[in-house]
Formats: sequence, C-alpha cells, structure tokens
Amino acid sequence: PEVARALEQELLHALVNCLTADDANGNLKTRRHHADIMIRFEDALTTHRGPPLNMPALCAAIDVPERTLRVCCAEFLGMSPTRYLLLRRLNMARSALRRADPATASVAKIARSCQFLEPGRFAVTYRTVFGEMPSSTLRRKSIKNMNMPKSHSVCNATCGKSPHR
Repeated sequence: PEVARALEQELLHALVNCLTADDANGNLKTRRHHADIMIRFEDALTTHRGPPLNMPALCAAIDVPERTLRVCCAEFLGMSPTRYLLLRRLNMARSALRRADPATASVAKIARSCQFLEPGRFAVTYRTVFGEMPSSTLRRKSIKNMNMPKSHSVCNATCGKSPHR
C-alpha cells in the first residue's frame, strides 16, 4: 500500500507538471499575441492623422475585437484604451507647452493641435492630471529661460535640448 501511494503521488506530480507546463506555454503564446496587439495599437496611434479615433475605428484599424483590446490594455497598461488615449494626448500637449514660446504660443492652439476641441474641458482635465493649469506650464517655460544664458534659452525654445548634449 505504501508503494502504491508513493507511485500515485509521483503520477499526480507528473500530471500537475504536465498541465502547468502546457498552461505556461499557453500563457506565453497569449502574452506574445497580446504584445503584438499592443504594438499594432501604438503604431496605429502614432501613424494616425486627423480626428481622434473612436474605439470601433481603432479596433478596425488594428483588426481586433474591442474586448480583446481592452484586455490587452488592462494587462500591459493597467488602464482602458480610452484612458490611455486621453493620457497620451495630455502628455503630448504638456510636451508642446513646455517647448513653446510663451510670447507666441497659445494654450488653446496647442490643445487643438493635440485634438482637444474644448479648451475649458482640456484645462480642467490637464489640471487634474498634472496639478497645474496649462497656462502655468507655458509660463514656467519662460521663467526658466529668463535665468539661462541666451544661447541655452534659444536652443531650448527651438529643440528642447541643452546645447551641450
């Protein structure tokens, strides 16, 4: 009886290992497939010009069901695709505001260039995410440049980089 029990335990361990190994390969395949979808998702966002894509159009562009895209975004980004799109556009606006010349740029124009059609809603969302108004980001740029040497200030205004890099 003891030998039979030991053999039974060994068989159970072997069975569990086989099932787990198969599941791990399945998870690996699924993860790779989801990673490919995320690459197509980011490529679609990067190459798209024009008005913001809605979910059905975005899913059609990358050839995946909406539910699959939602699962992939939750897995890789920890958020929904629409939340990611919003944060991505907000970060693009923030970068543009930091690079812009406050004397010639306007928050509304930069917001429109990042596909925000309602400046008031943009400002409220921007403040919620970044803790400051977009106009403050734009003005802070000029305050930083006032204390820098002229050559550094010009380079920052045109390319966003230090002349010593």
